[in-house]
Amino acid sequence: MIGVSSGRLRAYLRAGVLSPEHGQRGELRFSFQDLLLLRKAEELVRQRIRPHRVRLALKKLRARLPDTRPLTGMQLQAEGSSVVVHEGNTRWQAESGQVLLAFNGPFIDPGSAPMAMLPSRSAVPSGGDVVPPSTDEIYEIGCDVDEADPEQAEASYRQVLMQAPEHADAHINLGRILHERGDLLAAEAHYRQALAIRSNDPTALFNLGVVLEDQGRNDAALEAYGDAITVDGRNADAHYNVARLYDLAGDYGAALRHLRICRDLSRTR
Repeated sequence: MIGVSSGRLRAYLRAGVLSPEHGQRGELRFSFQDLLLLRKAEELVRQRIRPHRVRLALKKLRARLPDTRPLTGMQLQAEGSSVVVHEGNTRWQAESGQVLLAFNGPFIDPGSAPMAMLPSRSAVPSGGDVVPPSTDEIYEIGCDVDEADPEQAEASYRQVLMQAPEHADAHINLGRILHERGDLLAAEAHYRQALAIRSNDPTALFNLGVVLEDQGRNDAALEAYGDAITVDGRNADAHYNVARLYDLAGDYGAALRHLRICRDLSRTR
């Protein structure tokens, strides 16, 4: 509906700016407010603000606002490489909390007056040191370029894992890049490392099934797909792959059962 890739959606979820609920089968159910916020975030990205900067700005803004005040109620605009919040005659940067002031007489049009930034004390690093990006920020940079520049994304994910070996999402994304490149054993290793950290991750389980199937290890693939279905029974792709493998094995009854489930799930999407 909005054009957000699954990788970027996971990054928004990790940033804590969305508030989905879990359905009876564990699926994520996004509210209308979540969809509005995603649409606004993508508008800021289209205005040439890097996605990880948008997510960081929304994350910092969410931390500053009371829980009863939704982010969708804020007026957000792109200015240069920053997300700026407009509140009446006040403007401030969502990411840093820096207030934007006009110096030419009374405050007129916020978009037309020359501006200077007045940093809050908390926004200035002590001693003027440059603060290096966090592992989550490096991970989000990888998500931003995942499709356009897989090599740069791979470098980002590897840097994350050097600093935080228990980062399950970086293992999953790096495994997928290696998988698409044809390095099946390395991809399998990263999927398994992700599952060692987060045993019920449906994406890692499904991807493990695919990479095992690509290696011709159909029995092991069936087991991985079965685990993925146990975690998320509405995974139509897993049901379809299981049906195909059962069909190859000659178990036509099991294949038909999973095909019917896949058909029913596809109709309800």
